[in-house]
Amino acid sequence: MSPVRTGRIDFILACDGNAAAATAARPALVPMLLGALAAAACDAGTQSPDDGTPDFAVRDSAGIEIVENHAPERRTGRFWTIDQEPEFVLGGKAAVAAEAGDSSHLVWRVTGLARLVDGRVAVLSGGSDQLLLFEPSGALSRIIGRRGMGPGEFERASRLQYLPPDTLAVWQSWMGPASYFDTTGVLLKTRPIDLGRVVQQGTGAHAESWMHPLPDGSFILEVDKRGPDHAHPPGELRRPPVEFIRFDHAYATQSFGVWDGLESWHSPAHQEIGAFPTFVRSARFTARARFPWVYIADGAGNEIRQYELDGTLRRIIRRTTAPPAVTEAAHGALLKLLHGWLADGDVDSSRGLFGDMPKPDRHPSIGPMVVDAEGYLWVREWSDRGTGLPDQWSVFNADGRWLGVVPGQPDLFLCSRLMPFGVCWFGRDHFLTVRRDGDGVERIEGYRIRREEGR
Repeated sequence: MSPVRTGRIDFILACDGNAAAATAARPALVPMLLGALAAAACDAGTQSPDDGTPDFAVRDSAGIEIVENHAPERRTGRFWTIDQEPEFVLGGKAAVAAEAGDSSHLVWRVTGLARLVDGRVAVLSGGSDQLLLFEPSGALSRIIGRRGMGPGEFERASRLQYLPPDTLAVWQSWMGPASYFDTTGVLLKTRPIDLGRVVQQGTGAHAESWMHPLPDGSFILEVDKRGPDHAHPPGELRRPPVEFIRFDHAYATQSFGVWDGLESWHSPAHQEIGAFPTFVRSARFTARARFPWVYIADGAGNEIRQYELDGTLRRIIRRTTAPPAVTEAAHGALLKLLHGWLADGDVDSSRGLFGDMPKPDRHPSIGPMVVDAEGYLWVREWSDRGTGLPDQWSVFNADGRWLGVVPGQPDLFLCSRLMPFGVCWFGRDHFLTVRRDGDGVERIEGYRIRREEGR
């Protein structure tokens, strides 16, 4: 038997099509009542919770909790919001034009962001290979590290890990050492990464594998699982497989499974230039310091898997709602974005590259995912507005409940390493993101998150 919860009511029943198994050896009237309740519990419907109808169901399957969400707990407009205008801006043209003493001009090629508990903003600059701390006013508070190969120096600063309340870790690409600092700039420790031991595990991982640090200091690598004879036929959409593999401090490995990777398309008219990523469907991964969870989603389905750090699957989060259909307007908007991103902004010269790209019937259910400072999971997704980009966020709690939908600006909420300038950060009260103007000048924008609505 499986415990099932719908709304605020708890049941003990079997939700695999066998309600009789839950009611055996009971008085005759009891099976009838429980059978009726079982049917309601296993199919709670899609009505809004505002009318009192249960909007989710929870059951256990072999120790794995399955949460099926039929509707968000709160309606749009009665849930959280993000301000339309930034509360503060760091960098940008004003900073570039400022005197040399104003070090905010160092905001370029940003690879990491965080807002500290004292309100300062940490910016990891891949351009200068420095960690910059700014006051919200824009005043530079501190510069940590510099380019180099010594202790506390960086060559390829690529990931920022904030460990509240006062520790900042800078991870480097190509398996460079991770450096841990306090917020005064003191180097606390250096964590070397032994690339040789990583490669010797035989997982296929290498120096260019994408790395994501975990709260306990271990890390996950995204490993390309395409074979040496992999081919991409022209005119087809393909999703080459990737595997998420955790390496602990002793370099023992734990697989989180093989998933379909980034969708790409090979133009039959331009075979010489290879396959294009569509920036649409991809396996999604996220984790956050302080919280012992790893989230992975296929990107095409409507299911998110929640793992413990050791790879144990604890919860499957599902939605029964369908994503919006891809209209001609939405497809055209996506192609326009691809033209601009992949052809250096020269739309006219690149129209032939995507003219035959097939239009999917529906948008993916799941885009980039981010865990905020409170442990809530934000899932970027497409609305029916036809913008071409996912332009809203669905928010889930750590128990897998779909709390609500936060609308937003499509060009603001990139938050994906698959997209240009996709670095962002969600805190308790602020959302930070990187934007750039038409001249390519970067700036950090901080937006207020309003969580009071609907409480």
